[in-house]
Amino acid sequence: MFRKLVSNLAFSPALITQVGFYARRLRQEEITRRLTVLFVVLAVVVQSLAVFSPPESANASSEQDLIRGGVQNIEDLLLRYDNNSDDLKDIYTAAGITRDEIVASHYSSVSAQDNIYLMSRYGQFSSDDGEVSFTYKRSAGGEANRYLSPLALSQATTKNNAQSLPAWIGQSKQSGWFAIVKSSAGLAVREVPPTLTINPIDTAVQKQLIITNVSQNSDGTTTKALPRDKLSYQLQATNTTKAPIVAPFTIRLADTLEYTTLVDAGAATFDKDTHALTWPTVSLAPGETQTRTFVVELMTTLPTTATGKSDKASFDCILSSTYGVNRQVPVDCPAIKAIESVTSELPTTGIFINVVFSVVVFITAVYFYARTRQMKQEIRLIRHNINTGII
Repeated sequence: MFRKLVSNLAFSPALITQVGFYARRLRQEEITRRLTVLFVVLAVVVQSLAVFSPPESANASSEQDLIRGGVQNIEDLLLRYDNNSDDLKDIYTAAGITRDEIVASHYSSVSAQDNIYLMSRYGQFSSDDGEVSFTYKRSAGGEANRYLSPLALSQATTKNNAQSLPAWIGQSKQSGWFAIVKSSAGLAVREVPPTLTINPIDTAVQKQLIITNVSQNSDGTTTKALPRDKLSYQLQATNTTKAPIVAPFTIRLADTLEYTTLVDAGAATFDKDTHALTWPTVSLAPGETQTRTFVVELMTTLPTTATGKSDKASFDCILSSTYGVNRQVPVDCPAIKAIESVTSELPTTGIFINVVFSVVVFITAVYFYARTRQMKQEIRLIRHNINTGII
């Protein structure tokens, strides 16, 4: 349109009014283009800071980590291994992983879609879910337990299943494929290593966990819990044998207490370090069932803490607890957590793609700004030529 106007200007001088209209439009457009370039430059700077100096997660460590907060690099991992920090060398050795095999590993990532087991410090699920516990010998003396559970269990939602965990991936002569997750130093395997001493599953006591939303008078596992709702947890233990046996009543509440407070322990003892609620053991007669109950209340203001960096089940708007079976209570989290859900579903891009995208957007904005400046200069020359009688 602009070219057509200029080409016809010599034959119809009255079109100079249209040129004036274009001049006013271009002045306004130049301001818009200039602001666009300014905002794009600021966006590129912010994007560069996010790419080359990413912020630390507000929920970067978990009690489930083999090394709290994970490791920084392979050198840090090997240093922790050599020092046997938190029994790291003892655990890897029990799993058939050697130092040389760790050194030979390469840096990559894993996700729940890989169908792998991830090692954790405490039990999170049940044997029915595929979780196993094992015993290893400590260099300091004695024995300790650790757990292996399918990674998909702690990344149960679609958004978390799509997320990847940076890890060093290697091959073990004894245990085959393995990975060491950077954020937790947790060992990931495709199959339970044959070198581990697996603890037998207790089938003598049938355990059951029943959760009731007292405030809404409904099944707690199917009703979304609201702020200040009270949840009643009922632990049931049944002797399935023909002889008296001793039954334990212990349940960990680490995940549950992220959004709740314990208001009635039901005569149990709560350990603040392990977040375990424990009742005295009892003797069950054949076929006898005993029950223990405790109550928690959801906080008035639910936390907006980000989902865990290493433990994706942390602050995921789900109260997960296990006693024989795993039960989960959905929580009506604040709207800001929905934003976290949306952003986590976005495709993961590397530094190269981010840089290319930023450069393309910047060049495009500069091009349109330069084009507007050029057209403004051309109109100025045209008006000058008309005023001097050249046109």
